[in-house]
Amino acid sequence: MSNTIKNILVIRLSSIGDILLASPLLRLLRQRFPDAHIDFVIKSRYVDAIRTNPHLDTVYPLETSAGHSALQEMRRQLRMHHYELVVDIHNNFRSHYLRKIPDAHVVVVNKYKWRRFLLVCFGWNLYKQIVPVYQRYINTVAHLGVEDDEEGLEFCIDTERQSAIRTKLDEMGFQFDKKTVAIAPGASFYTKRWPLDYFIAVAKALQSALDIQCILLGDKQDAELTRGLAEALNESTYDVAGQLSLMESACALNCADVLLTNDTGLMHLATALGKPTVSIFGSTVKELGFFPVGNNVMVIENVGLSCRPCTHIGRKSCPRKHFKCMKEIEPQRVFDALASLLKT
Repeated sequence: MSNTIKNILVIRLSSIGDILLASPLLRLLRQRFPDAHIDFVIKSRYVDAIRTNPHLDTVYPLETSAGHSALQEMRRQLRMHHYELVVDIHNNFRSHYLRKIPDAHVVVVNKYKWRRFLLVCFGWNLYKQIVPVYQRYINTVAHLGVEDDEEGLEFCIDTERQSAIRTKLDEMGFQFDKKTVAIAPGASFYTKRWPLDYFIAVAKALQSALDIQCILLGDKQDAELTRGLAEALNESTYDVAGQLSLMESACALNCADVLLTNDTGLMHLATALGKPTVSIFGSTVKELGFFPVGNNVMVIENVGLSCRPCTHIGRKSCPRKHFKCMKEIEPQRVFDALASLLKT
């Protein structure tokens, strides 16, 4: 079968990080099946994360706000293409519905749900080895001769948007020949956010000791955080959080030397761009599969804390009320990590 596959469908509906983690799989599928038609289904609001991927033929945006009728219409469209291979790397109720394509060979990602449950809820670590999420995606098609090339994540910049963002930054006074640290202080959940005061302390120290400039990144929900950060820093700070699309954020990030971030989609975007990255992890751990992939990547975490992980995605508050997983990560550790990357 593997030598005759001509139509392939990959399903991953969300979110930014998970979609970027699919980029090695798409590259490897293209290498293994160079003449195949490879399509991708994704929620419409995340299309920027995949639309410039050179290994895809068609991207199908799913407008989930339209309800079940949109899901039905999407499945009708997909069934018209007679896919021989369907790779479901989401494995939720929507992807389960969409992957029901007659005569297709369907493979589904292993999320290690029981091991994850036992680790999070009881602290029982039954992971025999740590398998990163991107590798779990590749493993779905390993039986078809697809092997990891260890080239990591990838993301293709839209050159027109890059030019527009460089113009925008230039008008703000950004100096393209000056060392730059991009900072993303936000995260979708409270327990994934290092305290803002700590970000401020590190950024102030960097500007004072190393004379760097800062680009502040994030979505509209992060804008309040970046506003407070910008107000505490000097004039060599450029706050564009909440103003840019994902592609534009990638273009701005491409102008930086290093990214300082929590566990976010921007973290995976930076590694896909090959940017040195310092990532701060609080309530989640490496076994869950989402640590950043690549060279010049440093993870800062509170390793000795017995209550980690308390979740696999993040929480709205610390269940033990002390938030030691983040509060005990001192700014000096993060400063030292960034300083070492800036010197390389």
